Amino acid sequence: MRIPTAALSLLPVIAYAADIESVRIASFDVFFDAQAQGFASSSGTTARWNGKLLHVFQKASDAAAGLRPSFAESSDEGRQWSEPRPWMPELFTGDPREFLALSPFGPTRKGTLLAVGFRTRRAIREGSYKQDVRWRPGEVLIGRMPKGGSKFALKAHETGTFLGEQFPAPGLILADGRIVATLWGAARQGENWQAGVLLSDDDGETWRYRVVGPPVENSFRDDPEMPVGFNEQTLFELSGGRMVSLLRARAKLGRLTDSPRDTWYFRSESADRGETWSKPEPTDLAGTGAPSAGITLPDGSLLTASRIPYSRSLYKLSDPNAFGLHLARSFDRGKTWRTEHILEKGPDGKLFDNHYNAMNGQFLRVPAKRKGPREPRANSGGTHSGPGGDRLRFARVPRQEWLYVFGEFRHKENVHRTLTVRLAFGKR
Repeated sequence: MRIPTAALSLLPVIAYAADIESVRIASFDVFFDAQAQGFASSSGTTARWNGKLLHVFQKASDAAAGLRPSFAESSDEGRQWSEPRPWMPELFTGDPREFLALSPFGPTRKGTLLAVGFRTRRAIREGSYKQDVRWRPGEVLIGRMPKGGSKFALKAHETGTFLGEQFPAPGLILADGRIVATLWGAARQGENWQAGVLLSDDDGETWRYRVVGPPVENSFRDDPEMPVGFNEQTLFELSGGRMVSLLRARAKLGRLTDSPRDTWYFRSESADRGETWSKPEPTDLAGTGAPSAGITLPDGSLLTASRIPYSRSLYKLSDPNAFGLHLARSFDRGKTWRTEHILEKGPDGKLFDNHYNAMNGQFLRVPAKRKGPREPRANSGGTHSGPGGDRLRFARVPRQEWLYVFGEFRHKENVHRTLTVRLAFGKR
């Protein structure tokens, strides 16, 4: 693809990479499946910690009452896993109304592993979704485990600390060490949702909230009693302290005219490492179920993933009944997007025939073997800090690969497992 000169002027991050990167699917496999042992893993997050993969998982839901996370570890890049066990079981109170979610995040520049999540005692109950989803106050839970440690020091930020409803997710660890997590919810009962970021400059000890997508007017609601607005985000780090947020916009806020069940993503940009953000504006990318952090390739382009929309004409499908995963890329800081790959079938060849077959995922870097000694930073050709704080040196790594890890949720067949797409990049 040849980028017009006018477009290049908008992309300062491209200055250190002249060639356009190709994106290739190297493999598509099952990452984790413990259904035979009684564990559903259609929602989860993975981190590299102490030389192992730490996979924390649970059944995908909209915060259903009674669910809690479990974990397993692998020392061979996911070929074999330990027996699943409850993760931080001491946090679960036993209240049947409670929902608990926690995700590993990091490690940070100082080697600290974080745990980010929330607990609500007003979870979604079977048969009362519309009633329960209107207002779910809860705590933000943030834990820290220093390098070499064996236990998290956990702090609960009570409802009202940042918002009334508080739904956080891991985001990015920036190249300078700043930690950025995402957060959404309503500030007060009856208000519409807003989306923002939590920032920490002291290795996760303290946090401050900054709004990215402010609450919208009630005129955007379909149901006068149901909140709408911005919620989930995908964060990207650019050069020079700039960041981009890709926001999910609900109901009339982002609705496609010819496909009312779908919504456009909006984008917002920060020039000061997440302190302030521009007014969100719609993009030409539709979908849901995106990761909380995307990746910025050496050529400056942004890569994300999300579900294939309900629309049958928006993206080219080989099977008109297909759903699944859409890998998309932007060369103008998230304003416009093009399709890189569409996965309509699972690794077993079975069609993704439901909108929710592909759940929210994450990008996870594959460790690369270096050629020769590590060069000084000044000669590294540029750095990028990916999801979870992985730092990349473009000039010294001959072949970068990432995993996109996401949950497979097949309600009719009762399938709840984790899949992974291995992505390889190279110059065209």
